[in-house]
Amino acid sequence: MSAVVTTQDSDALAAEHHDGRPFDRGAHDRLLRMPPLRGSRIAHSAVSVALEASSLESQLAEARATIAEQRDRIAYLESLSMTDELTGLLNRRGFFSHFRREIAAARRQGAKGSGKGGGVLVIIDLDGFKRINDTHGHMAGDAYLRQVARLLVGSVREEDVVARLGGDEFALLLTKTDAACGDLRARQIAVAAGRRSVRWNNADLPIRFSFGVQSYGADDREEEVMRLADSRMYSNKAGRRPRSAGRKVGNPPGHCAANRRTIA
Repeated sequence: MSAVVTTQDSDALAAEHHDGRPFDRGAHDRLLRMPPLRGSRIAHSAVSVALEASSLESQLAEARATIAEQRDRIAYLESLSMTDELTGLLNRRGFFSHFRREIAAARRQGAKGSGKGGGVLVIIDLDGFKRINDTHGHMAGDAYLRQVARLLVGSVREEDVVARLGGDEFALLLTKTDAACGDLRARQIAVAAGRRSVRWNNADLPIRFSFGVQSYGADDREEEVMRLADSRMYSNKAGRRPRSAGRKVGNPPGHCAANRRTIA
């Protein structure tokens, strides 16, 4: 006995699709294999259209999932391209990307009349790092760099930026900080670092570095700020010791208190 597909049956199937409930593909396949009876061609076409729409929706969902995965992959690769593999800090590329955004933010603040904005750039260059590599090996040098990175991260606020520019050179962006507070903060970090050492194969490797400080604001370009900070760092290094080494650093002025973080 032949099965009959009525218009009411096809309408029910279409309604099922529009209600958002999944199709029983096996049942639909059996319906499609049945020879259409007279007067049922429209019903047969409705079922075909509904099935095709369901298939397209499934393909669209898969495409969206693939696009989302690709976006996540791109974001991951971009983060890798801006991260120093050894220390986990920003690398030079990531640092300059962030620095440009900081200066742009200072310009927006200035345009809105909400203050000049800006902050302080500190360039840090380790003293005697080549000797550590030559004497104790590159594994010791890597351990030394990681310890310096941890020291710097623990010495600034969460909103500040720490980066390894390459080799034994690091950078700090002390945001929303003026030149006086930034210079004082750099000297505090240098003094604290001078009390630290890295233990390697029964040897204590002292942490020493030279630094240069330069403020930045809405009217500055990152390349020029970097050049000035570099110049001051090399002048500091010419003294062969951090300029604050062996000296006590006094308490900061009241307006610097908000920028201060205790260094153990």
